[in-house]
Amino acid sequence: MASLDSAHWELGEAFEGLPDEETWKRPSPRLLSAGELAAHLAYWEAKSFFGEAFESLLVVPAARYYTSSVETPFALPLGAQEVLAEVRRVHEACKATFLAAPPALEAINAHRNDWTWGETLQYLTFHVAYHTGQVYSVRHLLGHQTVDN
Repeated sequence: MASLDSAHWELGEAFEGLPDEETWKRPSPRLLSAGELAAHLAYWEAKSFFGEAFESLLVVPAARYYTSSVETPFALPLGAQEVLAEVRRVHEACKATFLAAPPALEAINAHRNDWTWGETLQYLTFHVAYHTGQVYSVRHLLGHQTVDN
């Protein structure tokens, strides 16, 4: 969980100084926006810990996968810090649920196609880090000077 927390910290750095009006702006028609990438992260973390039993503005079918939204961009009425706050809310809810009754890391996670909880945590850490890199790339392509990452 500490590694997943670290990945989320870096996501926060990637959103630092992102103008609200560019949160849902794509640098190219086939590249997702920072907002779409953040929604994708929230979607899979919520699904991994709660299945269908979690509500969030970011947990929408369009956020499921690249092919779910590349042809039809989506945007929500949230600015950069609101998006980041919602991703953090999802993460903290997942973390609290996990830590309240920690399953064995070898136990099967019923929400992730027979993955173990250890595999789930390992993959989500990679997933957040990977897409955080994409957020930085989106920012750079939009002409932003980001924090030293």
